[in-house]
Amino acid sequence: MIITRNWLNEWINLSQISTDELCKTLNKIGLEVAAVTSYRMPQKCVVGLVREKTRHPNAEKLNVCIVDIGSNEPLQIVCGAKNVQEGQLVPVALVGCKLPNGLEIQEAQLRGIKSCGMICSSSELGYPKTNDGIMVLEGISPELGTPLNQIEQFQDDAIEVELTPNRGDCLSIHGIARDLGAVYNAKISIPKETAEDSSQIGIGRVLNLNVEGSIDSSLVYKAVCVQELKEDTIMDLRLAIADINAKSVLERYLAYATHSTGVILRAYGTDTLEKDKADKITFTVKKDTNALDSVWSKERLSYIGISQESFSKPKNDELVIIEASYADPTQIASNGARNIKEADDALFRSLRSSEPDLDFGINYLNLILNKTSKIGFLTGTQRTVKEKPARQISINIDDIYSIIGAQIAKNEIITILKNLRFDTSFKFDQNALVVEIPSFRHDVENIQDICEEIVRIVGIDNIPSKPLQFTEAVRINSISENFEKKKFYRHKAIAAGFFESVHYIFGDKAKQASYGFECLDEELEIINPITSELNTLRTTCALNLMQAVSSNIKAGRAGVSLFELGKIFDKRRNERVVITFIASGESEKSSLINHGKAVQFDFALFVKKIAVVLGDFELIKAEPANRFYSPYEYAQIIINGKKAGYIARVGVENEYDLGRTYICEVDFETLPYGRKRAKVYSKLPNVSRDLSLLVPKELEYTKVAQCLKNNAPKELSAFYPIDLYEDDSLGSNNSLTITLVFKSEEKTFTEREINGFLEQILKALYSELKISVR
Repeated sequence: MIITRNWLNEWINLSQISTDELCKTLNKIGLEVAAVTSYRMPQKCVVGLVREKTRHPNAEKLNVCIVDIGSNEPLQIVCGAKNVQEGQLVPVALVGCKLPNGLEIQEAQLRGIKSCGMICSSSELGYPKTNDGIMVLEGISPELGTPLNQIEQFQDDAIEVELTPNRGDCLSIHGIARDLGAVYNAKISIPKETAEDSSQIGIGRVLNLNVEGSIDSSLVYKAVCVQELKEDTIMDLRLAIADINAKSVLERYLAYATHSTGVILRAYGTDTLEKDKADKITFTVKKDTNALDSVWSKERLSYIGISQESFSKPKNDELVIIEASYADPTQIASNGARNIKEADDALFRSLRSSEPDLDFGINYLNLILNKTSKIGFLTGTQRTVKEKPARQISINIDDIYSIIGAQIAKNEIITILKNLRFDTSFKFDQNALVVEIPSFRHDVENIQDICEEIVRIVGIDNIPSKPLQFTEAVRINSISENFEKKKFYRHKAIAAGFFESVHYIFGDKAKQASYGFECLDEELEIINPITSELNTLRTTCALNLMQAVSSNIKAGRAGVSLFELGKIFDKRRNERVVITFIASGESEKSSLINHGKAVQFDFALFVKKIAVVLGDFELIKAEPANRFYSPYEYAQIIINGKKAGYIARVGVENEYDLGRTYICEVDFETLPYGRKRAKVYSKLPNVSRDLSLLVPKELEYTKVAQCLKNNAPKELSAFYPIDLYEDDSLGSNNSLTITLVFKSEEKTFTEREINGFLEQILKALYSELKISVR
């Protein structure tokens, strides 16, 4: 977005503010200045009037001009521009004038004709190119001979402002002036509405407007009779500086009004449009097949806010239809407006939201046309307006203070918002401010946006800095604790030599059913599975891990230990989290310690490895639920007296080309986790005794352990089996050796006391299980 200081000064008085200060202010309020370019007329360049023009006798493309510069003697200047004509006011560089391109003007003989000066184009004077010839001074009436560097309109500064996409309201001179008015607390010069000429006919005599269906755009049409359109040099220079290219005179006026007000303006020639018997044109507004709002008159004339067909533009039409439009930016963006090949500069504005006050743009265009040209606007308008409900935000003043971090006077807040065209009212009983958001600020939606507006006008540098206060809220909850618990057991599993394996929560239903695992009820199955092998929710992690182990063994690994912490489901899709371990092949590689013989996993080694991860647990004999597990090496895991899972040898190792493979699956919820609590440790020594017992071969060790728990003295702190001996001489019994550990925090046991403990234990074993000392 390029503005000029003089152009801006027509909307807000900046006479007491330097360009440097203006740029600092723009930067402060979030309108970042990218570049500043100064334009100044050179010395010894004056206003001249072409009195005569004759063809150069020795050159067809040159003209000999007699130019009046207000002195006694007019100047003879040879000029090669095609557009030079008698009666034109032109810029004349006198002898001795040094142009911005470094050329110094001197008297010269051009093809035998003396030339005392130069009639200049805009580019030769250091300005952007406005046309293909000399610059003709139109729209201004300076005295002949007036130095151009004394005409204020020519001494200007161009400021290029980089706008963020949400600030479409500042894509106009008026929009930027509005923001500056809020900073300087200055009034904005809004052009007065031009009174309609009652002698003109009404627009209804020449134009019908028909709206088909529901549209998202707003349109206002005005008809104008064009008698004579005159150029305006200052307008052309400003458009060139702003890098706006408009071909015809009318298009330049429209572009100038659009850049000034932000309202998108177009013109339609009536000579080429179809008329009815009453010589009236009908514009039909409807949605096109691509859901974009469009204007039709037998053929499509334009997409509203996007493009206009070239045939509909006026050429030498005496009657022209002026259109002011506003297209909803959301509708424009969502319906692929960028794909319209004929899109023009209006699309850039529409996507960022153009000015919705359409009468404002029409009125401004009327004003600038009537200053220079002979035109006549027909009375009345044809319009269709998409009404939008007013948006209001109720804001507590204390919340504003909290977000900004400083207390700003209520009156100052209200003044800032009003200067930015936000309507405000104050509720004293609630200490709240009710803010009505103007229609041109589609980007303002909440209290944070309002606070941003206040801060950028006050200035972030004017908000007192405060030391950072960082108060962390207590974030420990069930979710965080579960996360830490998972991390804890993952680390323990990795430390024990397991590698983590991650799989989809899906499985192969046919494979699950073939092994006897539970499957989802039919009505709860996945309707659209990823693949045929992932067509159900898994009810166990075992199958995924078995496949992973098989793949690793086949890839050449001698031993594999994996674990997975994930979800499984029951037949009603109820989920739970389990941690599953699997090991196959070598538990230790061959080394000096094992005499070069690799140690293979067995049940005892696997249980020992699991214990490193899970901690203390008990095993009780159980029967497997399906054929996947071996019935000979299968046990339930008991943790804190509750069934937690199972540990077993896999019964289908051969189907996966595996050797001995062991698996353990534990309900994650049953695993202990929490703070470690220190216990009092006895300073007195423990006492241990080994008992060799004759135990019936069919008797399970769990019954022996339960008997000891129920009948042992409180001084028995631990017991565990250390040996099992079988011999034919023992008949139907085996010899089981158990270590008993006695501990007291108060005294050291005597031998007599220890024998008493052993006698009590033996008596209980014999009375309940018929177990005696060997």
